[in-house]
Amino acid sequence: MATVATTEFASLGRAEAEVLGVPTLPIVTPTHPMGGLKKEEVHAKADSVLDEIVYVLTTPKEKLAKEYRGKAPEQKGTFKPKPLFA
Repeated sequence: MATVATTEFASLGRAEAEVLGVPTLPIVTPTHPMGGLKKEEVHAKADSVLDEIVYVLTTPKEKLAKEYRGKAPEQKGTFKPKPLFA
């Protein structure tokens, strides 16, 4: 199985995987966003992670566990909470 989450959601996926007891879950992270793009742009983003997806699907889980344990996605910025009622 290959889990795919864009860079914006990869840390959430990693946190959920750890809470659910799967800290070694491989998460493939294409750049965010996907929404609002032309079909060709989405295909280009998919192509950019295709080799990693194939790798995750064809590599023994023991090897993947060592490589992906706690692998943190590249952080784009810092979350800035906004008040709901301002």
